[in-house]
Amino acid sequence: MEMSPNTASSALLLRSVWLLFLLTPITQTTDAPTPDTSLLVNTTLLFDSGGPGHDLRNCSCSTPVQDCDEALANSLCRCHSVLRSALPLAGLRDPGQLTVWVKELWVLEELLNRSMVGHLQLSFCGVKPMHSQYLALLGLRTLRIHSEAPEAPYRTQEITLLPAVELEALTFDLSTSFHLTILDVAVLNGLSALKAYSVVGPPAPILSQHFPLLATPLALPPSAPGDPVDPGGPLQKLLITFVY
Repeated sequence: MEMSPNTASSALLLRSVWLLFLLTPITQTTDAPTPDTSLLVNTTLLFDSGGPGHDLRNCSCSTPVQDCDEALANSLCRCHSVLRSALPLAGLRDPGQLTVWVKELWVLEELLNRSMVGHLQLSFCGVKPMHSQYLALLGLRTLRIHSEAPEAPYRTQEITLLPAVELEALTFDLSTSFHLTILDVAVLNGLSALKAYSVVGPPAPILSQHFPLLATPLALPPSAPGDPVDPGGPLQKLLITFVY
């Protein structure tokens, strides 16, 4: 996703959000800070190799690994390198458990933006703080944020997106609709508690009119497995969750 200066991006995002406020009901999700925990077992782990080409290490871990411990991950997990130039332009498609250790913003922009991820863990392992930038994620259900920044008062937090009670309040059926999460990567600094809210957004085909700074077109899945998207059919419903 092409990024603009922070001030312009924030202002445009706020204008779009205010438009949605006028059109749709808003619900508040809950967040639950948890103690520091190690990497969950049976998960996919991705992190910057730190080499000259800034390639990625892709690891399959069946043993717990402490956050940001790359040497331990290389030792205990089954890992291989992936060229940065080989990253999929349309984003990842991982409905399972995905963990990404982040030192630089490019890992998020080039790897995660526009990806479809069901359960995501992000660990900030860098030195320089992350400034507000926005990523678009499809189908996100749970999010865990961990920060290794020494000044972070909120080191590990977890949030479950879209509890059943919220969907009932919105009369929104995810089985025939799409869920888009817009994540402010500044949460990786661990300076404040995770917050999230969901709104019924504009129909998917006209999303770019309200959020022109998002990478487009988003690779939205069909309404049901195996069903083609009918450009002439009904406009696809979209639920947007903002995490900040």
